Amino acid sequence: MRKYLIISLLFFAKTSFAQSCKCDSIFLQSKQIVKDNYAGWYDKVNSKNLIDYNNWTTKHYLMSKEITNDSVCAKQLQNWISFFQDKHLRIKYSKPKSNINSNIENKKIQIHSTDLTENQLTDHLKKTKKLDPIEGIYENSSYKLAVIQVKPNLFYATIIETKNENWKAGEVKLTIKKINKKYVGTFYEGDKSDFSEHNVQIVDNILDFDIVFYEKTFPIVKTKRDITEYEMSKDKYAPSLKFKENVAIWKFQSFENNAYEQTEYLLKKYKDKLESTSYWVLDLSNNSGGDYSIGLQLLDYIYTKPILNYNSEMRMTQSNFEKWYQFIEEYYENADAKTKKALDERMSKMKAHYGKLYNESGTQTDTLKLDKVKINPKKIALLINENTVSSGELFTMVARQSNKVEVMGTNSGGMMDYGNIVHYKTNCSTIRIQLPTNRQLWLDTGFSVDKEGLKPDIYLKGNDWTEQAVKLIKE
Repeated sequence: MRKYLIISLLFFAKTSFAQSCKCDSIFLQSKQIVKDNYAGWYDKVNSKNLIDYNNWTTKHYLMSKEITNDSVCAKQLQNWISFFQDKHLRIKYSKPKSNINSNIENKKIQIHSTDLTENQLTDHLKKTKKLDPIEGIYENSSYKLAVIQVKPNLFYATIIETKNENWKAGEVKLTIKKINKKYVGTFYEGDKSDFSEHNVQIVDNILDFDIVFYEKTFPIVKTKRDITEYEMSKDKYAPSLKFKENVAIWKFQSFENNAYEQTEYLLKKYKDKLESTSYWVLDLSNNSGGDYSIGLQLLDYIYTKPILNYNSEMRMTQSNFEKWYQFIEEYYENADAKTKKALDERMSKMKAHYGKLYNESGTQTDTLKLDKVKINPKKIALLINENTVSSGELFTMVARQSNKVEVMGTNSGGMMDYGNIVHYKTNCSTIRIQLPTNRQLWLDTGFSVDKEGLKPDIYLKGNDWTEQAVKLIKE
């Protein structure tokens, strides 16, 4: 008879609060947040259009007084904010979570726990005569887990090691049930605030928990998959790389999520092949933006001559500064004395410019120079369309300065003049403001991305853009 492990339980309470949002009050609060912190305020509201702005604002404020529904209120605020004609400046609405019983304030999260050591868990797996396929030791970048059957058709993934300070060894990160040879599981959030249910499968050495993946290290399985490639196959926003007839075809749906590490992985794995491939297609059509440094990983291959970069200036307010500091707080607290001193000096300068637009670099432009030019690729087609926005546009502006690159497609979406996005909460939990804090200095030259988007060198029609691009760069 199979022996099962005994697990204890810990309980965590999750509290939710009902809230009523008064739209006219939220309107006035949102108006003030935009006026005080939006990087484009001084460009968008001036002596020429002040009367129009005031009339527009009064009209929408009066309309807000009649609104009692949060989602309708958010739409009204978005209508008002459209005055600024900035796609980065938006009202974000989050549908409130519904409670089955609104009178119940506390939702108890059950966290299972055991005092068993890694050796004990491993010994249990070794001594069990017939393991279920899902049982074993698994790892990813954050956790090392032992998946063990604790009762018939019920499995717990017990933490052996973790980098997450909210969890500790011995606690159960996942619970899995087996129903008719299929698995379903419960995933507990990293901060222990909530849980969610998912279909689960074991694919060779990969534990696929739908939203997170783990690689089996014990017992050893015959067929091994690369966990990074498996993750990328499941991630619709992951970059992709294909080779066809001396052409490398890259697709960047987004510059977000895990795209940096995924791009780094592809560059490393296919380094030799990339350096021997004469033609590239960089497909940034429908690229929704994110961190443009993801695209800059390709710069070694793209570069032919010094690249001109425009700097930006920050709308320096106390609120914007505090949000900026949140991004560096952990780094600052763990920094050495020399780094802290440099950061302190930097922050003092920033605070000294409260109420102003602050250009930290002190120059309008910088020039980027690399030491050498790679032989391959010889020609690059960079594809854009009306859904290429934000960091996708910024990368295009950098890349098109190369003699290798021809931009093809249609005009980009125009979402780049103001950036460095932060989010401001309102007094209504379902409504927040997405707000750019930085202003690009190319605006001072009369150039604007937002007005028309970036224009391609060659306009394309139809649906077979990749084929058209390959033909054009090979001519």
